[in-house]
Amino acid sequence: MTHRLTTLAIAAAGLLAFSPAISSAKPASDPLAEPLTKADLKPTYMAIVECARRNEEAGCSAARNLADRLLDRPYVTSICKDTAFAVTLQAKTAPSNSFDRKELLVTKADDILLLCRGKEDAKPVSNTLGDGIKKR
Repeated sequence: MTHRLTTLAIAAAGLLAFSPAISSAKPASDPLAEPLTKADLKPTYMAIVECARRNEEAGCSAARNLADRLLDRPYVTSICKDTAFAVTLQAKTAPSNSFDRKELLVTKADDILLLCRGKEDAKPVSNTLGDGIKKR
């Protein structure tokens, strides 16, 4: 019985010795886990618009690369990833830079800004009733 108590006391002391280290250790901040801001998405937007306007390989390659980076982010919505994937397929030089091609790419650029941006401030959830509502 005393051996069992001694073993439990040693185990408890060991847990207490390591608990401050565990509680004070903060997980490493992963930059891919951060929500995207408009400033983060602006280079992707500008590259897609550049590809749409000039129809040059340099701009289209940059648009594909930046859109491809959005696919690697774990906390981006699926509709954002679908739009980014569409950009990687469609942001290529074309023999003629038609209005439809330009419009399609500019629309995808606008969609990237709208769909990939993280929520800025979520509405706070309140457990209280409103001023005009009486509790029964």
